[in-house]
Amino acid sequence: MQTELFNYAFDAGSALDIGRMRKSNQDRVIACPELGFFAVSDGMGGLAQGGKTSEIIAEVLPGIVSGIAQELRGKNGGRGAGPERYGAVLKERVRMVSDNIYDTVNTRGIGFGATLSCVWLIGKAAVYVNLGDSRGYLLPRYRWTLRQVTEDHNVAGELVKLGEITKEEAQGHPASNQLTQFVGMPAPAFPDVFIEKAAPGDRILLCSDGLDGMVKDREIRRILRSSKWPNAVAKRLVDAANAAGGRDNISVVYLKIGAALSAR
Repeated sequence: MQTELFNYAFDAGSALDIGRMRKSNQDRVIACPELGFFAVSDGMGGLAQGGKTSEIIAEVLPGIVSGIAQELRGKNGGRGAGPERYGAVLKERVRMVSDNIYDTVNTRGIGFGATLSCVWLIGKAAVYVNLGDSRGYLLPRYRWTLRQVTEDHNVAGELVKLGEITKEEAQGHPASNQLTQFVGMPAPAFPDVFIEKAAPGDRILLCSDGLDGMVKDREIRRILRSSKWPNAVAKRLVDAANAAGGRDNISVVYLKIGAALSAR
């Protein structure tokens, strides 16, 4: 695949699975390959309308992203805006979506809520934006370590920052279910934005906690390098989560960066 916004070709795969213990699937995968934009959203299971929230996000976000692209492609003398600008605008629009949900339906009690983790391939960079504890990862071509780019907006994540527990101890910790930020939270929301350099051979993963809460990073890393076919990688990740118990819905987006495009 290739887009006008990104300097490299890329391949993409995704998977969405109910898991082994849930009666419904409240996760959603969002894909706009023509723009190099992908996301996962996990409806909060403890809320009456968690699944509806992830549906709303999946319905409105593609139009928002398309609008940002149209707005920014003509900037800078026709050369387009840089990754930092795309990240800033996307972060603001995600905040607006969250605040609008809160102002419309959540002011008398939180009934709607979901996580969101997305990546936008811009220039020579991957722009991550997240709200909640769905994750964005990067596995560079020449590195052995799978690195979590996004930060978990939950109590366990705060404990990791404070040094009270390790990242490994946070997996499956009771506090990991207590979100500190999410789409639909009391306004204003504060999404994070992270910008990472992209290069041929790099691998990018977005997932809900139905994957990272069940499968260790080292196994995820192994699977990311297990096939040249992106959809096969995504399916193997889902299979691994289900083999570990499949306690939650599982959503996965996998990207592999390819060769540089000429005249970019």
